[in-house]
Amino acid sequence: MKISIRLTLIYSLILIFFIIFSAVFFYWNTERLLLDEIRKELLRGPSIEDFLTRGTGYGKLSSLYIVSKSVVVQDPFGLGFKDKEGIHKVNGIYVFLVEREDFLVGKDITPTILALNRLKSNIILLSLFSVVVSLIVGYILSQRFLSPLRDMIRTARGINIRDLDKRIGLPGVKDELFDLALTINNMLERVSSAYKMQEQFILDVSHELRTPLTSLLGHIRLLQRWGKEDKKILEESLESIRETAEDMERLINTLLETLKTQEDVSLGPIDLESFLEKRKEYYEKLYPDFQFDIILDDPKREIYSSLPILELVFNILVENAVKNSPDKKVVELGWERDSFFVRDYGRGIPQEERERIFERFYRLDDSRSDGGYGLGLSLAKKLVQILNFKIYVESEEGKGSTFYIVTVER
Repeated sequence: MKISIRLTLIYSLILIFFIIFSAVFFYWNTERLLLDEIRKELLRGPSIEDFLTRGTGYGKLSSLYIVSKSVVVQDPFGLGFKDKEGIHKVNGIYVFLVEREDFLVGKDITPTILALNRLKSNIILLSLFSVVVSLIVGYILSQRFLSPLRDMIRTARGINIRDLDKRIGLPGVKDELFDLALTINNMLERVSSAYKMQEQFILDVSHELRTPLTSLLGHIRLLQRWGKEDKKILEESLESIRETAEDMERLINTLLETLKTQEDVSLGPIDLESFLEKRKEYYEKLYPDFQFDIILDDPKREIYSSLPILELVFNILVENAVKNSPDKKVVELGWERDSFFVRDYGRGIPQEERERIFERFYRLDDSRSDGGYGLGLSLAKKLVQILNFKIYVESEEGKGSTFYIVTVER
């Protein structure tokens, strides 16, 4: 059953109950008031004893029904003997009896009863009319109140995997439906973002794996043709296959890192001096031909961030520095100007290319780069943004480059 019908029925049932209760109470109260007035009128009249013995009060008592114990003293309505109070009907006449002194006294209340019957009929008709009106009004109101919800449903039905940018219109009034629409839009935003990241990941993998796979297949064909007879070709091909497989593994891991979001990050305090010392030790083992120096202008400083992500960003920047430092093999790690930095004294970056080095898959020309898949600096920028930090580069051709990570305290 639709919500609009349920709301209409619930609203109508409540209103019907209220109408019936009000109608019954009104009728009962009116009847009680009228009969109380008649009772008071019968009780206020002249003395019945005086009327029977001396005939006083004849004008007021002569039209009443009077019974004394088992004797009918006066019966103008042909009611016969009655010994109980209440309304009695005879020949279409309604007589109301009350006890007064030692007598039962009654009078004709037919006009009052007929008026009450007409009132009852009118109340029933009015109640039925009110029920019909309440059903109609309830349905109209439910349609109106649920109209924004229907708009949400229509919009949501129109959203599919190829049209995730569509959003539900927000109602003009900031009520629960407004909150619902806003919540759904936020959910759609997250779904759209996740889907685009997944789509981009698939495109990146298909694009970047094509070259190493082609290389692998080439070496395998070479082995099949000459590898069994020529040991040198066998060793060279196996080494190339190993290096290509390792490159593919690094590429896939790098691409997987790009799927991280801010919700995946856990934060904690990081001591700058300890962090940089550990990074230096790690890089000295990884790149034994290079000299790594630490420059720290605030050794007691701590920041609040994600240690794994910062380590990954430094790994990317240091790898980039090592690749672009063929002559002076010195890399500096440090903290200055409220920023981390990684500095090399290598080739440097031309002015016109500094803005593009953070683009996905962008690579400097072969004379200035040792290859790679064009994802490192792009990933570094994305990870820095996840931390709510900023990254930029200062460089001069032939003198080297310095990458700064500007931190923002949370």
